[in-house]
Amino acid sequence: MNIKLKKNQLKKILLAIFLIGIVKLTYSQSTDIWSGNYIIKSTASTILDTIQIKKTADADKNEVAGKYLSNLSRWVITAKEDDSKTKMIAREFLYDIENNRDEYKQFGWADLYKKEQITCLSVGHFIICKTTPNNMILIDNQSFFTKTGLFGIRLHYGLFELEKYE
Repeated sequence: MNIKLKKNQLKKILLAIFLIGIVKLTYSQSTDIWSGNYIIKSTASTILDTIQIKKTADADKNEVAGKYLSNLSRWVITAKEDDSKTKMIAREFLYDIENNRDEYKQFGWADLYKKEQITCLSVGHFIICKTTPNNMILIDNQSFFTKTGLFGIRLHYGLFELEKYE
């Protein structure tokens, strides 16, 4: 079969392929709410550190404990001034009611999660959460105001705010 395309038809096909590629790229980037560069500030607005969060390959279902099978998404977190030598693997908080796993419950945030008002990553010794900017969050019966909507809690260091930058 000999198919000849006119110049105009070829341009339209190439344009359509290009636009489909752009839409796919935009969609895949918009579904990752975590990747980026962040400044970590104390509750007194002192800069403590800078980190980078990048989406990485999902965890291998054959290599994770059974309780983590409900969500295999993973991110790599590195301190900027560490030249990526120390990489920490983060995972989303577990919310798997069928198997009685709700990591939001321990902080009193289960209802916020169900209303899609908070989502968190866990790195073991610290967590990072995203909520509505200019919002009060209750943590252990104490109110914490988050200007950016990005905050975290690190064992032995306490609360901190994150500010995304490019």
